[in-house]
Amino acid sequence: MSRKDMEIIALLQSDGRVAVSEIARRVNLSENGVRYRLEKLEEAGYIRNYTVLLNPRKFGKKVTAIFHLNTAPENARDLISQLEAMEELQVIYQTTGAYSIMAIGLFADIEELNNFIEGKLASADVLEYTVDVVRRKLKETTFHV
Repeated sequence: MSRKDMEIIALLQSDGRVAVSEIARRVNLSENGVRYRLEKLEEAGYIRNYTVLLNPRKFGKKVTAIFHLNTAPENARDLISQLEAMEELQVIYQTTGAYSIMAIGLFADIEELNNFIEGKLASADVLEYTVDVVRRKLKETTFHV
């Protein structure tokens, strides 16, 4: 990745709606040059997506829960597929340590969280789990170069 590519990415990270013409002006390239570089960065996997970051609280999702899950080794793939299908879960990681999977979910309230645990989670291939409810978010960021 070149220095120009890094400059382009930094501009997009600071303002995802910046126009190609503005990027071109600021990094001293032609618009076609910027488009070409963006296409190459996308193809190489440096840029995965262009998206909008939403505030879950504005959509009624006021409770964030962190799940630590274990399953039998032979059920790991099935459990991961089951978890991926659960719209309440925003992030799923396969991890090392005491638990093999960590997931983060968003819920309207504790009752919705309880219904999720007693319904979807109870019917999944989970052997054991813990749930931590987030009291306060101290830092949240996306990866920046």
